[in-house]
Amino acid sequence: MGRMRWGALAGVLLCTHLAEARAEAPDSGTLVASTSQRRGILTVRGYWRTGVPDYLGGSLTVNAIPWVDVELGVTLVNPVLGSLYLRAGPRWSLYEGRNDAGRGLSLRLSALAGARNTSTYSVSQGDWGAQWGLNAVGALEGTYWLARYFGVSAQLVAGGTAYFPLRRPVQVLSGPVTPDARFSLGLSF
Repeated sequence: MGRMRWGALAGVLLCTHLAEARAEAPDSGTLVASTSQRRGILTVRGYWRTGVPDYLGGSLTVNAIPWVDVELGVTLVNPVLGSLYLRAGPRWSLYEGRNDAGRGLSLRLSALAGARNTSTYSVSQGDWGAQWGLNAVGALEGTYWLARYFGVSAQLVAGGTAYFPLRRPVQVLSGPVTPDARFSLGLSF
């Protein structure tokens, strides 16, 4: 039964991509090369004072796998409280306005989920405390491509993290879900 579900998901993703690949160029009767041939493979982002609860952070997103984003990020809430996350999920192209030279605007939507570890140093305890959670976000990203493989990116992320119960002397975060939202700028390659 589980294999059938994965097979159905793969079939849906494949059909979605094939429809994109067959799109015709405006004002011509010829097929255009698949947008996946011109998509970037990597985006490096940073943000400062535009995230909740994070104050400062950076991320690296790999787009080399068709239809999938994989993102690794590091954040700081304050000087002694920070986190590291790894998440992945499907990516959908909302708009592809790039010309044959690879310049133009593209918009994408992603649904990402993964693990997030938040750590802090407690001076009163004299020890590090860490807590793991499940992080899930939706991301809207726009990239203006200045060349075929170089662009400027802006991303808006909203979601949250559900932390697992903690049995350590230092509790990092409490509550069922901690918000995770940010606006970041970056470079795409």
